[in-house]
Amino acid sequence: MKPMNVPRLLRIGPALALCGVLAACATYTPKPLPNNVAWRDSAAGPRVTTRELALPALAAQRIDLQAPLDISAVAALAVLNDPRLQAARDRAGVARAQAFAAGLLPVPKFSAERDIPQGQSDATTTAYNLGLSLDLDQLITRGAAVSAAREHVRAVDLGILWQEWQTASAAELDYIALVGLRERDRLLQTRRRAIAARLGRERAAAAAGIAPRTTADADLIVLSTVQQQLAADARQRAARQGELDAMLGLPPGQALSLAGLPRFDPAAVRAAAGSLDRLPKIRPDLMALRAGYASQEQTLRKAVLSQFPSVGVTLSRARDTSNVHTLGFAIDFSLPILNGSPGRIAVERATRRALYDAYRVRLQQAHTEVARALADLTILQQEQSSLRASLPALQSAAQAAGAALRSGEITLPQAQRQAQALLDQQLALQANAQQIAERTVALQLLTGSGIFAAKG
Repeated sequence: MKPMNVPRLLRIGPALALCGVLAACATYTPKPLPNNVAWRDSAAGPRVTTRELALPALAAQRIDLQAPLDISAVAALAVLNDPRLQAARDRAGVARAQAFAAGLLPVPKFSAERDIPQGQSDATTTAYNLGLSLDLDQLITRGAAVSAAREHVRAVDLGILWQEWQTASAAELDYIALVGLRERDRLLQTRRRAIAARLGRERAAAAAGIAPRTTADADLIVLSTVQQQLAADARQRAARQGELDAMLGLPPGQALSLAGLPRFDPAAVRAAAGSLDRLPKIRPDLMALRAGYASQEQTLRKAVLSQFPSVGVTLSRARDTSNVHTLGFAIDFSLPILNGSPGRIAVERATRRALYDAYRVRLQQAHTEVARALADLTILQQEQSSLRASLPALQSAAQAAGAALRSGEITLPQAQRQAQALLDQQLALQANAQQIAERTVALQLLTGSGIFAAKG
């Protein structure tokens, strides 16, 4: 076997090592920040391909932007296009990079020395010293570090899924608010047109001297009140539309055509109520907390493993100036009492306890929120039954009052009060239906039912 040419290795070794390091290095490319708002291309419209969505009910949606969109289609569009969700998905890449780094093996360290005799010396040759060292401490804790990083990635992914749930729910609430305002304004517009028509007749009669001006003035006050309600609704509608546009990544004011309110399904509510015991396996936020707790368990395990002496091994080959060759090894370790491990263990134990308590509080809060939503739905259903039961009588009374006013049997204020009572009842019934839809959406978010239900 041909002996190793050490002097030659000393000359070319560092260059070869440098070339290897440079070949394995990543390159840097600058990415400047944008100076302008990057709206989604309004000509292309929002993304509509849903098959890659994590929620099965939304993944099955077929979205036609030319037709009125139902509540599930709007939720799917929000999950697909919300820029904040894209930013969250980008941040998940950091956790995956950390998990990759945690799985890397420790890097061996190579060292080379060369001593050249100078001046008057009895040396016979140039001395050298080659060393290869490896820190074994990282190998001892690698398993715990990798497990902690994997659970952290899972927690981040579940956190993003929970954000998708919340985005879908927020889009549904905006949808319900916009449709509710549309239905409310339909009632107010009907009332406004009736008052405006009567006001025109009353002004004509006042001009002809047939009726007093005070009659027209009384209807003008009522008309002004209705117009103020319509103006307030317009401001609220603009705010809700702006929120929905932001979720869809659209410029402000680019409204989509919406269908009607979803029907209340008592069976779905009962199914949601029956899922309380399965919340830890349904809700992504609870699952993310569990994954974060599992990650902290491994982090604590890593800290416990780190309290043992960290060991390093070095292999060396050397030649001194008198041409004596040696081959040796060295072992170094740090004393656990001096490496700060008791402090790290105490911190990790305290962190685990904090995560334990946070999960317990969140679980209790989840049960409380579900119970409150169910109680609200029960009250709203009872209120709806009462409102519907009394509506026909108010409609009949308003019609009778209108006929009596035309025949002169009652005064205008009396007819106005009866008409206002009917409008108030209709508005209350519309608000009740909107509140039931909102509470149903909240219950679905809290229990993983409706559009959040798992497949099969």
